[in-house]
Amino acid sequence: MVDQLKADDFRVTLWVHPFSNLDSQSFAEGREMGYFLGSHDEADGGVKAAEWWNGSGAVVDVTNPKAREWYCGRLHDLQQESGIDSYKFDAGENLYLPPHLSAHQPMVNPSDFTTKYVQTVASFGPMVEVRVGYRNQDLPIFVRMMDKDSNWGYNNGLRTIIPSALTLGILGYPYILPDMIGGNAYEAGFHETRLPDRELYIRWVQLTAFLPAMQFSIAPWQYDEEVVQISKRYVELHETFVTPLVLKFAQEALKDASPIIRPLWWLAPGDEQSQIEDSEFLIGDEVLVAPILDQGRSFRDVYLPPGGTWQDCRDGSVYDGGQTLKDVPVPLGDVAYYTML
Repeated sequence: MVDQLKADDFRVTLWVHPFSNLDSQSFAEGREMGYFLGSHDEADGGVKAAEWWNGSGAVVDVTNPKAREWYCGRLHDLQQESGIDSYKFDAGENLYLPPHLSAHQPMVNPSDFTTKYVQTVASFGPMVEVRVGYRNQDLPIFVRMMDKDSNWGYNNGLRTIIPSALTLGILGYPYILPDMIGGNAYEAGFHETRLPDRELYIRWVQLTAFLPAMQFSIAPWQYDEEVVQISKRYVELHETFVTPLVLKFAQEALKDASPIIRPLWWLAPGDEQSQIEDSEFLIGDEVLVAPILDQGRSFRDVYLPPGGTWQDCRDGSVYDGGQTLKDVPVPLGDVAYYTML
């Protein structure tokens, strides 16, 4: 399968995590070598199990250099055997650490586990994806937003993508990977997914197209031909228009940690409206994006920050900054976005 995918020019990664479930071969091997977070209590058999979303497992002790070497070695062997390119590393939060644990290197701050975990997995190269970070801003890897729910609102829905992206960028993680387009579709339960609302899915595609990466887990062809065509259009826009901007401003991120995806106040720090705007964002200093984030809407107000002149990328209209454009038409297949002149 991997050979076939790579023959079609796909890069292939596998999902992995720091847990070894108690009935697995890796647990038996790692326990014998002392490579898991442990316990001072003899009754625990020297290993402390943690509960995660798919069972009960031991946690690799990433404070132990030999445990890190063992963990990475197993993954490298799988990489060589299967021909995959890299890994998506899940978990790593300190909330999954077992209580009253002991580690090879004592941790005063439990978030030190996250730091060590991300440092360990970053050795697999620039295609690595993680969903955690604590003082890991120096690593050039994708940092994924946590799973979003398949709804429109501030309750972990579409409305939270822009604030999440802006927060990650300001914290020093510029290589933002939004989670799956349309949300995780877990509302019916973790193992019983359903298709998100069609309109929500389309608006999600449009917003994600202007971020550093797009992740399709729910496929456009699970809806209809119109959704397929809209998705193809925005994938092409992402490749031809957005990606060159992301690569350009990634160079700034390397130099001075400037985010790639920026809040409006980046251009106008003293402007009050720019300080509170959470439904628009900038790509570097050049492009302003104002997607539709509300169900049933085909128009929106667009605020242009002061300090420059903006051109509508759809019809070429030019506007001075420092004003709100009222009731800008944004039909279902469209996004309002502007370049600074």
